[in-house]
Amino acid sequence: MNNMKKIFRKEQGEFGVGSLIIFIAMIIVSAVTAVMLIQVTYQLQQQAENTGQNAIQDVSMGIKIISIGGYRYNSSWGVNSPYHDILDWIDIKISLIPGSPPISVDSIIIEISDGNNVSDLVYDSSMSFDGSANPQGSAGKFGAAVIRDMDPQTWSEGTITTGDVIRLFFNATACGLNLEPQTYFTIKIIPKHGVPTFKELTTPSPYVSRYVEVM
Repeated sequence: MNNMKKIFRKEQGEFGVGSLIIFIAMIIVSAVTAVMLIQVTYQLQQQAENTGQNAIQDVSMGIKIISIGGYRYNSSWGVNSPYHDILDWIDIKISLIPGSPPISVDSIIIEISDGNNVSDLVYDSSMSFDGSANPQGSAGKFGAAVIRDMDPQTWSEGTITTGDVIRLFFNATACGLNLEPQTYFTIKIIPKHGVPTFKELTTPSPYVSRYVEVM
């Protein structure tokens, strides 16, 4: 009888150790699962925040066109010679739409088209335009200059902020446009984020001055 009790107690002890091992294993598995769930939740939260920020940028960020004009140049580059009957240079004055965060000018692309040809222009900080008869310009490039730099003054870093007024300019002839009177063309200003600004334009007729207002 005593031997039977010893065997029963031994079996109870072995069963208790096995249950303890299973219990510890379950705790470890639960802990690992909890850590994985926390990591996944954090990643989803970060992704949701990034998606939300991108969505806000896409809605709130944008550029407003104030005016568009063109310059004609002397046909023989002489002071008294007649002007070209085409717009050689396009000048665009822009600002940010209300509520837009700052935009870096080197992240902007200008797409121009006359219905037959399309050209994408990127920013060239070395390009300048002073209204002289021989402007510097090249295909696929546009330049920029500040007209009004509001606080905080960030134009020295190439950043456009609320209240700033900036000139964007490019050599239309070098970019493949032949802007004669009554010529249809389009301009699309594409920021890195936000909605592009698109304008359909027709040059006036006739050209009566060196500077021609298009919009």
